[in-house]
Amino acid sequence: MTQGGSRDSRDWGRRVLTPSRRRTIFALTEALFCTEDDRGLVPPSREFCDRVVEEFDLLIGAGSSDLRRGYRVLAFLIEWLPLFFIGALSRASRLPLARRLAFLDRLEHARIGLLATLLVAFKLPLTIIAFERPPELRLTGFDRETLASRRIVAGVGRT
Repeated sequence: MTQGGSRDSRDWGRRVLTPSRRRTIFALTEALFCTEDDRGLVPPSREFCDRVVEEFDLLIGAGSSDLRRGYRVLAFLIEWLPLFFIGALSRASRLPLARRLAFLDRLEHARIGLLATLLVAFKLPLTIIAFERPPELRLTGFDRETLASRRIVAGVGRT
């Protein structure tokens, strides 16, 4: 999105997530992309999580009104389901990282397939957003600077 887009332009950035739902998506992003080292779980950088949440908000905001309403409801469910899945009297965004991972694991392996699909509804777009820019783009093995850069084929010269 370019800065200064007008309401009638394609670049107009409609936001759909409330501050509480942004915290939910931030916590989900943090859990999905954390790593582990000898000291334990390491969350991704705040800048990385903020970028993913921002772009997810713009992505969903550009969708239909049904999509926007649907993701608001799904984010609400993700936020409050720890009560039923891990017995935590806390919202997902307030859980420690290890408990959040346990919650997401239980959700992903739920006997009811629609509950596992609930996690996939977030996991897929967040993963695409997370790995479409450098430096994470290079982790995928992509050999160009950006997705829009032209490929330079080695050994083929112009005449």
